[in-house]
Amino acid sequence: MKRYILIFSLILAGIHAFSQTDSIASPKQKSTKPVKHIKVWHISEQLAVADTIPMDTATINFPDQNPVETFSIANSYGGNLGLPLQSKLYFKRPQGSDFLFDNAYKPYTLDVSSASFYDTTFPFTNLTYLTGGSAYRKEEQVKFLFTASPSGKANFGTTLDYIHAVGEYNNQAAKRFSGGIFGRYNGKHYSANGLVAVNNHFNYENGGLSDLSYLTNPDLNVKPKDIPVAITGYSVFRKNQFYYNHGYSIGFNREVKVSADSVRSEYVPVTRFGHTIKLEEMKKRYYEPTLERKFYEFSDTTRKRANDTAAVRTLTNLVSISLEEEFNKWMKFGLTGYVENEIQQFTYQPDTTLYRATKSNTRVGGVLSKNRGTNFRYSVLGDIYLIGYKLGEFRLEGKAVGNFRLFNQQISLSANAFIRNEEPAYYLQHYYSTHFRWDNEFSKMYKTHVSGSFSLPKLYTQLNVGVENITDYIYFNEKALPSQYQGNIQVLSADLKQDFHFGKFVLENNAVYQVSSVPDVLPLPGLTLFHNFYYYSKWFKDLYPQLGASVRYHSNYYAPAYMPATGQFYTQKEVLIGNYPILNVYANFHLKQARFFIEYNHLNKYFMSGAHFYMPNYPINPPVMKLGLSWNFYN
Repeated sequence: MKRYILIFSLILAGIHAFSQTDSIASPKQKSTKPVKHIKVWHISEQLAVADTIPMDTATINFPDQNPVETFSIANSYGGNLGLPLQSKLYFKRPQGSDFLFDNAYKPYTLDVSSASFYDTTFPFTNLTYLTGGSAYRKEEQVKFLFTASPSGKANFGTTLDYIHAVGEYNNQAAKRFSGGIFGRYNGKHYSANGLVAVNNHFNYENGGLSDLSYLTNPDLNVKPKDIPVAITGYSVFRKNQFYYNHGYSIGFNREVKVSADSVRSEYVPVTRFGHTIKLEEMKKRYYEPTLERKFYEFSDTTRKRANDTAAVRTLTNLVSISLEEEFNKWMKFGLTGYVENEIQQFTYQPDTTLYRATKSNTRVGGVLSKNRGTNFRYSVLGDIYLIGYKLGEFRLEGKAVGNFRLFNQQISLSANAFIRNEEPAYYLQHYYSTHFRWDNEFSKMYKTHVSGSFSLPKLYTQLNVGVENITDYIYFNEKALPSQYQGNIQVLSADLKQDFHFGKFVLENNAVYQVSSVPDVLPLPGLTLFHNFYYYSKWFKDLYPQLGASVRYHSNYYAPAYMPATGQFYTQKEVLIGNYPILNVYANFHLKQARFFIEYNHLNKYFMSGAHFYMPNYPINPPVMKLGLSWNFYN
């Protein structure tokens, strides 16, 4: 506690001095520099279509800006930052990867699907530090971002993210480093986006607590770090990616009338020839220094330890031809056709024997889209694999977004639909390790999905409703083995966000209702809630405080358990998880270029009895204090 008070006092003292220095500046010394701006966007992986996103400098809710709580309002994980994770909200889960072991680390991974690209009129740097936890068991995260635009056509930058978290319980530590170099160029004819990303992730595996009586028996007073755990194991996950999308457009110059007696020349692109190359390597290793025979139903007893490795290397090339939507001012849409080839090498090594398989796939597809403008945008995509082990896999996707005004209210509507016929990931079909072995012949999964969103920004209202039907769904059964459900599963979700403002007080609400037609195969909590009540105002000249409390809750359900050897979440019917809130109180401040907070997690543990868990055998952390500081540099 003294350590946190000292750190927080130093933060306040430094920011107070910064504020005083600024406040005595002469009002005559007003800046005449042009207005600064910075834009941020994500790009689609195949064709690098930009989608603008908010800049991560929000003045409110800074305490929730960590990989776990930004991923979803309810998650299954081991309780420590950096441990494998699965959202309890079905539509928040990432789409299946060709590498089975990638999904549990997705919230921590930097790749082209999560990377941000920038356009800024000034060099921008952000440094963020987050810490929390009890003495010698704390979690820490350091993030660094730098980006600059040497000209209006080009931008480059780098991002670094480091996590070191010991955890409140034994054998729970995690360490992760991710970093990347990114850039973009947008010239008259030539344009490009590039990313080099590195991800190294290490975490202990403890299999959960081995004796829950240490939590349920009030006569036992044992520190969390001294409670025995099931196993001692280690997992290593690595993901490295090189991505480059570039294209050359041909077009013509036309005159545009500016006034009655003046015109200007404007370049109009007609056709764009594009190429995307992606080289990606993913690798997962599981290691046990001593074979944990009692924990697993099966173990290869010829080995003294587990040392299992699985990997995939993928080289993807895509060529495309696009008719740009700027060309025809009457029929404003773009049309793209593409051919994509991927070469994959799958490798798995249980101990000393190396297995390798090389595969190649080719697909063709097209996109009809309108991405310019604010009132109405849409995109329709279709493609199919014609060659390779994914032969016959196809997808047809459609998205539309519309904005209009009605009775002085801005209304936003969006719709999303897709039909997908998906080939199971290679390691769902074939895998060989110390504790698990399988050779399957699963058929393709067939998915149909329809969802829509309704938003009233002035009333702080947003409703998302989605329904999905899955045929031949593949999951991990109660023995933690992959299995295919022969039939249909329907998932219905309604996600409502409604905020209420009362002067300087705000109540944020997020309620998610989910129904799974076959909960034994695809279990989901029926009701998930997040509420955040806070006071927000302006103090002194430039200090904006946010003082409040937040609570997270979901109803009881048979939450999936976690299997350390494979890093997968599997069904179970023995333990109900949920029906317990987690209350956090915090003080968050914003002063010019700085944001800082102090938060106390799981406060309700002091007045609510019983043992409660994120997932079977993995308890919710005891009350801890957390701190955070983020500083922007605009030069």
